[in-house]
Amino acid sequence: MIVEGSPRIEVTVQATDEGGNHSAGGNATAVGRLVGAVEWLLEAGPGLYDALDVPLRPAIGKLGRRSG
Repeated sequence: MIVEGSPRIEVTVQATDEGGNHSAGGNATAVGRLVGAVEWLLEAGPGLYDALDVPLRPAIGKLGRRSG
């Protein structure tokens, strides 16, 4: 992500596993979206869904906003 302005801010994120495997690291971060969607999937019922169907859920708790 690059934010142009003053100051210019550039953020780069890399995910790797313990062996430096970028694919495994990416898979580990992607699963967070699925774990966050478990409640939605239970309510959605049987079927096939793609990434556009699954809603993005904000992080809540230690790494996200506080609930309540």
